[in-house]
Amino acid sequence: MQKGNGMRPIYKILANSKDITDRLQGRLLSLAINDEVGLVSDSLSMEIEDRENRFEIPKTGAELEIFIGYKETQLYSMGKFMIDEIELSGPPDKITITGRSANSNNIDDMGSFKAPTNHSWDKCLLSDIISTICQKYNLKDSIDSHFDSLFIEHIDQTDESDLSFIQRLASDYGAIIKIAGGKLLFIEPTKGTFPDGSNLPTVRVDYNDISNYRMRISERGKYEKVVAKYYDMDLAEEQKIEAGEGSPVFSIRETFNDMAKAQKRAESTLKDNIRGKYSLNVNMQGNPLISAEIRMDILNARKEISDIWIVSKCNHTLDSSGYKTEVEGNRPTKE
Repeated sequence: MQKGNGMRPIYKILANSKDITDRLQGRLLSLAINDEVGLVSDSLSMEIEDRENRFEIPKTGAELEIFIGYKETQLYSMGKFMIDEIELSGPPDKITITGRSANSNNIDDMGSFKAPTNHSWDKCLLSDIISTICQKYNLKDSIDSHFDSLFIEHIDQTDESDLSFIQRLASDYGAIIKIAGGKLLFIEPTKGTFPDGSNLPTVRVDYNDISNYRMRISERGKYEKVVAKYYDMDLAEEQKIEAGEGSPVFSIRETFNDMAKAQKRAESTLKDNIRGKYSLNVNMQGNPLISAEIRMDILNARKEISDIWIVSKCNHTLDSSGYKTEVEGNRPTKE
């Protein structure tokens, strides 16, 4: 999306499907949207001037749909958010509204999703566990093929919510999770692909649209091999499994209760080691096409900066100084 210096940022806001943009003109002080990898993480913050207390206080639970763009091009949907907190302050009188992604509200009872429960899972596929939990909350599961055939001998969910349990599974097997469009995505991080293996959308960013950047090359890339341990119940002894080749070697201290979990943790740790070698933080002219997990292609920069980055986090901010986007990203992992 090419934007020159004369581009004028605009917005549109729908409250419970009703357009309230005109009412906010001259009153909207700031609008910020945070989008990052993870479950139920996207958030909204709005500050509204409330001189003479003429602005009606919205209700918690109301739905806001946000659009941002440029007068010279078009508006783009930034998502739907449910208001979860309202703050009044002054003088000068101001209303601050915060909300979370309405994607999470595909779950009819979020409280139930976070409530402790007990379950023992025996001899089942990881994909079956995720699918079973998703069905409880009317979510469709979308699982990366990298994980769908993993067999779990036994795992206990003791006084642990379904939300925490899925997060634990993601951590154990090196996945990330996100609810979007009525689906729970269980995918590999920074691959920049959908669960079916097809590429996520690519947004091209010209170097001239970047206000400033920082690229860090860390020392995390020094390990060539990772070793993980697991306890083999049949042999009644500890076994080792490896990911990668060569040296130096990194050994995971934890001993896992099955080979599949040890293997996945070794693989994900090795990928984290590679992925951490190059990370990028960019501040740029606002670009509403950028969101978490998409592929960002930087053009016309030095070779270390150019090419594909996978967005791990982005913040969109619209205020009196204009429209800005801040992005954090990593180089994509390779198989």
